[in-house]
Amino acid sequence: MPHLFLADYGLFIGRFHPILVHLPIGILLLAVLLEWWPGDKLRPAIRVAWVVGALAAVTAAGAGWLLAAESSGGDTLFWHRWLGVGVAVLAVAGVWITRPGGSSAKGYGILTVLLLSVTGHQGGNLTHGEAYLVEHAPVALQTIAGYDGNAKNHRDWSKVNTDSINLYAGFLQPALATSCTRCHNAEKQNGGLRLDHPHAVYAGGEGGSIIAPGNPLESEWFRRVTLPQDNAKSMPPSGEGWDYTTIKLLEYWIASGADTLMRLSPTETPPEIKTLLLRDYNLELRTKLFVETVTAPALAPEKRAALQDLNWSISNLNPKGSSLAIKVSAGEQLAAGALEQLVAMAQEQVCYLDLGKLPLQDADLTPLAGLPNLNRLRLNGTELTEATVARLKSLPHLESLNLYGTSVGDAIFEHLQDYPALKRLYLWQTQVSPEAAAAFAKANPHLLVDTGFRFIPATTQSNTK
Repeated sequence: MPHLFLADYGLFIGRFHPILVHLPIGILLLAVLLEWWPGDKLRPAIRVAWVVGALAAVTAAGAGWLLAAESSGGDTLFWHRWLGVGVAVLAVAGVWITRPGGSSAKGYGILTVLLLSVTGHQGGNLTHGEAYLVEHAPVALQTIAGYDGNAKNHRDWSKVNTDSINLYAGFLQPALATSCTRCHNAEKQNGGLRLDHPHAVYAGGEGGSIIAPGNPLESEWFRRVTLPQDNAKSMPPSGEGWDYTTIKLLEYWIASGADTLMRLSPTETPPEIKTLLLRDYNLELRTKLFVETVTAPALAPEKRAALQDLNWSISNLNPKGSSLAIKVSAGEQLAAGALEQLVAMAQEQVCYLDLGKLPLQDADLTPLAGLPNLNRLRLNGTELTEATVARLKSLPHLESLNLYGTSVGDAIFEHLQDYPALKRLYLWQTQVSPEAAAAFAKANPHLLVDTGFRFIPATTQSNTK
């Protein structure tokens, strides 16, 4: 019978620990409660309870010690093992110490219950995770404990830049935290495996690596989460398994090289993955306009009214967001100090600003540097010079700049090359030379430089015979 020699009897006995551990808890609690019963009529029953509780504590501690061999350790497991031994020692000693009864037996019983409670709590942390006491508690108690049960499951993806979504951190790590890390963490590593940190995931466990980059079917992680629920090696071993979308994300991540820094590309992500993200996470994976990513608070109604009184016309760029398009109201003149007031009251909300054809000079335009979310700016027909162009390079999100009909010349390119986000530049009817514009456009192929039409005088040719 060769299969007998393959059995792990220590682990087999250890697996009875979760069953046996309830015996000393109940019996020792009964013994301590009976210590407070008035009179000595129950003394024989108390003695029996201490003896049986001590035997149960020793048995449970022994099985627990054997079960601990299944894990690679951790601080919580270390303390739980030794506290369990401590409970067994207290229970055995209590058989003699509590013999006389009285106040000393009562005090000793309280000490035993306290140690038993701490040990049981450590065991609960190992089995159910550190949040097991509060994850289903009333909201008020969760708030007091600083626990947010929805934090890892609900996220407003509409406010996230789709160019910066990390696949592992955004989807796989939360899935691990929900169903796997209670058994594979810094304190407890079943099979020698930690799953609470990317480096530990790559390190694997006693069976080696669980990831084969580029090959999901050869990856133990993918194999385990796709096994039937009734398979003994299916992960997670209890509760609901991973949903279809999470499994497909894991498959895609491994097939793409299993890089924990991998970002979901709006252009390269497969259509199936995009569909699943939209269906299950309300995440539309496409390149968003900058105005869709602005997270500033909405402009207060009283501020909007005050700005309108200064002849500003205000329009919302995103129905669900706070970004604004601002220009001077039709047929009106810009009130004195209006630009300073705009920056003071709507600094974060202004994204598009049209100051075209206004008699504004460099000094008047100084407040523009205080608009951190300014994305499109029209200064055509104003009286600005190179000084304003130099000042605007501090704007981190300025993508479109219109200088049509101004007196700026080639010197502006020295400053424009330092603009961090510029994509479109309009230079019709300026003093910029075609050669300088062409050189700047060649040096910045990602940038559209529009100089408009230039009329070339017709050449008069004389007819000679």
